[in-house]
Amino acid sequence: MHHAIHTILSASLVAIALAGNALAADTVSLRASARVAHGPSVRLADIATIDGEGAARLGEVVVGRADAGAFELDANSVRAAIARAGLDAAQVKLVGTRSVVRPTRGRAADTARALGTDAAREANRPMPAVAKAAATEITLVDPSQHAGASTPLGIVCTIVANAFHDEPAGALRLAIDAADLAHLAPVAGRRYEIVAKSTLRADRVAFEVVSYEGTKAAGSERIRVAPRVSREVAVANADTRRGSTLDASCVRHETRWLPPSEAERVAPRDSLAGASLARTVTEGSVLETDDLAREIAVRRNERVMLRREIGMIAVELEAIALEDGSAGDIIAFETRGKDRGRDARPITAEIVGRGRAVVR
Repeated sequence: MHHAIHTILSASLVAIALAGNALAADTVSLRASARVAHGPSVRLADIATIDGEGAARLGEVVVGRADAGAFELDANSVRAAIARAGLDAAQVKLVGTRSVVRPTRGRAADTARALGTDAAREANRPMPAVAKAAATEITLVDPSQHAGASTPLGIVCTIVANAFHDEPAGALRLAIDAADLAHLAPVAGRRYEIVAKSTLRADRVAFEVVSYEGTKAAGSERIRVAPRVSREVAVANADTRRGSTLDASCVRHETRWLPPSEAERVAPRDSLAGASLARTVTEGSVLETDDLAREIAVRRNERVMLRREIGMIAVELEAIALEDGSAGDIIAFETRGKDRGRDARPITAEIVGRGRAVVR
């Protein structure tokens, strides 16, 4: 009887603990649609309402780009973005299944981008293997110099280096601030356990550093490191207007340390010769793949055949494109019946070819 009561009480306490964790989780409620400023990044705060202690940090998570037309974000993509930012997606309660994001257009975004050029240039300037900036107290650590060591820093370097095993030798650095670097300094007589708390190939990676004296835990610290990978980038030599054709005089090539998410967007060198710009770039900007014009498959106000598959049934209907797009883009359309005003319905679909799109 006493054993049964103990079991029931234990189960109840577990249930209460789980309920407490659920209540403590941050809540992110996706808006069905959102208008955002035309620019290189869309933050989670732009497309969702966020409640909880971690609202400020969650709001800064970059979930997409708003400079290539409308697009659709589903809940899985949002969770992946949260994980890439080094946050614990499992502790986030996500409400809603998707959000349709449409950028506003105009000169305001171009002006803001131009004003930010100097700051962006300074933030991305090349840095040596180990360099400390006095203002920010950030050190770039070469993991190859520490990997394999039994120190906390050595263990962290080994873990991250293994995650970036596909990068060439010497092409990886870890940006670590002074406080976190201090937590990674070994203390005589202690042993350490390092546990990764986020995705290892994110722009910021969280670790828990647990120290022991004998068999007794002596302390625990949560630290973050920011992986940076070396990339050859093309930098605009001057403000260059949309539609311009690139040649050797338009860009200069430099090597920079970039966050993984930015490194993935860098325009390959062999794609630049003779390419046309899809948007205006300012002097000092690093050219990205999305800066280069792609063939337009659907133009604004063009009639397009939309296809929607429901199980084994495929339905096709005619719609009007509300913006330009290339193959692979998700853009806004409008279906129209006999009465254009009354029967018009908005819908988003992925362009799969010239004059054709599919509702996913």
